[in-house]
Amino acid sequence: MSAAAVVITAVTLCALGAALAVAGALSHVAAVLERQLHVVVYLRPGAGDGETTALYDRLRRVPGVADIEYVSSEEALRRLQAQLGPRAPFQDVLRRNPLPASFVVTATHPSRLPAIAAAARDMTGVDEVRDGGFVLQRLLGVTRVVRLAGTAAGTFLACVALIVIAATIRLTVFARRTEIEVMRLVGATAWFIRWPFVVEGAVTGACGACGAAAAVGAGYALLIRGAAQALPFVPLPGAGEVAFEIVWKLVIWGVLIGIAASLLAVRRYVRV
Repeated sequence: MSAAAVVITAVTLCALGAALAVAGALSHVAAVLERQLHVVVYLRPGAGDGETTALYDRLRRVPGVADIEYVSSEEALRRLQAQLGPRAPFQDVLRRNPLPASFVVTATHPSRLPAIAAAARDMTGVDEVRDGGFVLQRLLGVTRVVRLAGTAAGTFLACVALIVIAATIRLTVFARRTEIEVMRLVGATAWFIRWPFVVEGAVTGACGACGAAAAVGAGYALLIRGAAQALPFVPLPGAGEVAFEIVWKLVIWGVLIGIAASLLAVRRYVRV
C-alpha cells in the first residue's frame, strides 16, 4: 500500500510538474522576448538629414521612450547579412539596397510600446512603424492559460493523492489501534501519537514528488533536445534550470499532501 501510495502520488504530481515546466519555459521565453521588443520606425525614402534630426527630436519627447538608435540602410543590410550567414550572399545580386533607414526605439516598459508606435505613426517623415507587442501579448496569454489549466489539474490530482495516502495510513493506524489506545490511557498526548504517522505521510509524499520531478525533468530534457534542433531561434531555458525550478515546488507539494493525509487519517484514532 505504501508503494502504491508513492506511485499514485508520483503520477498525480506529474501533471502539476508538466504544467510548471511548460509555464516556466513560456515565461522564460516571454521575458527574453520582452527585453528584445522595440518599436522600429522606418523613415520614408529620400528623407534628408534635417527631417531625420527633427523626427529624432520628436521621438525623444514621446512619453515612455528610453533610448533611440539610428540604423542607416547600409547598417540594416549588414545586420541582415550577419543574421542570414555567409550562405546567402545577396549583396552580390542586389543592384541597390532595398532596406530603408530606421529608428529603433526602446521603451521604459513593454506596456508603453503600443502608445509609442501610435505616436510615431502620426509623425512627418515616417513611412512605416512596427512593434512586437502583439506577439508578446499572445505569448503571455498562452502562459496564463497553461498556468491556470495546470493549477486546476494539479489541484484535482493532488486531492486524489491525498485520499490515497490517507487510506494507506488509515490502514496502518487501524492495525495499531490497540497500541494507540493503550498509549492514550497511559497519558500519551495526541501529537506524540500523531508524529510517526505524520512523518510517514511526509516521506510518502516526498518520495512520490521526487519520482514525478525525475520523470518530468527527463521528459523536458528530451523535448528541449528536439526543440533546439527544430526551433533554434526560440530561447528555451535549459533542462537543468527547469529541473531545479520544479523539484523544490513538487517536493513541497508532496510533503504537504502527505502531512494533510496523515492528519486526516489519524485524527479519529487518537481520541479516547
